[in-house]
Amino acid sequence: MLPKYTCPFIICLFLLMGCSTTDKTSEKPVHDPIENKQKNSSNQKNKSLENKLLPPKFSITKFEMNYIPENKELTFLMNYEIDLDIYEILQENTQKMYFSLEYPEAVYDIFHKTTSEAVLAEQPKDHKTTYQTPFKINIDLTTKELEKIKNNLSGFNLIIADKDKDVIAHFIDLNGFNTFDPDTSNSTHIDETTK
Repeated sequence: MLPKYTCPFIICLFLLMGCSTTDKTSEKPVHDPIENKQKNSSNQKNKSLENKLLPPKFSITKFEMNYIPENKELTFLMNYEIDLDIYEILQENTQKMYFSLEYPEAVYDIFHKTTSEAVLAEQPKDHKTTYQTPFKINIDLTTKELEKIKNNLSGFNLIIADKDKDVIAHFIDLNGFNTFDPDTSNSTHIDETTK
């Protein structure tokens, strides 16, 4: 026969073993908050505009020019629209877009260069998806030069660069872009893997 305290002792032992096992299985893995922050931060840094700047995610809706002779100021206005994916990437401040006009060869003699200065795209806000970017050039133009630029408006192209000023997209014929047909467009997209 067992001593009189043995039975309660065995029962307590089983209960303690059961509690111990339950604690181990219900234990949740502890994550280092600093490690989580670094993972999130690296995920955001990896968000890129590459392979995203194609219609319908990015569309140029209007391209026009205006010249104010009194100010000797030529302005090209480009309207564009972005989708929510691009909006979110730009909203996180981990990426930026820079626009630069590529001039038609016929007007190189007027501008004395092949491209305009890079212009930083407006920071998206208030869930707005349509924007306008002005390219302003201080230049004294004759009527003949102005006419030459107007006649070659369809030869202007757009170069888009990212925050590191690496080219990530190239759109051909800004003036005719709002009639974009993906099957016949000459617009290209720079793929990082082919560099």
